[in-house]
Amino acid sequence: MSKEEKRVQMFAMIADWHQSGKSKKAYCAENGINEATFYYWFSRSKEKGTSGGGFIAIDKAGRNSAVEVIYPNGVRIRVDSDLGLLSQLIRLY
Repeated sequence: MSKEEKRVQMFAMIADWHQSGKSKKAYCAENGINEATFYYWFSRSKEKGTSGGGFIAIDKAGRNSAVEVIYPNGVRIRVDSDLGLLSQLIRLY
């Protein structure tokens, strides 16, 4: 596995942990991940800004599914159809 593949895999793991709603320790235990390794990649994700803080495009063409935004503090905002409403809610946080 190349360095870039490892990096992508680890940042995907951090994203999966964010969505799980579990503590770091519980996530590591359930997924057989060494806690030191997890914390190393977690700190790297914050350095590189991969844990959020940017804008992403949402293409709703042909989508009937909801959009959910999860903030680092655990606040979740789920919008089923009105993305204009979502943009207003995001500004509140």
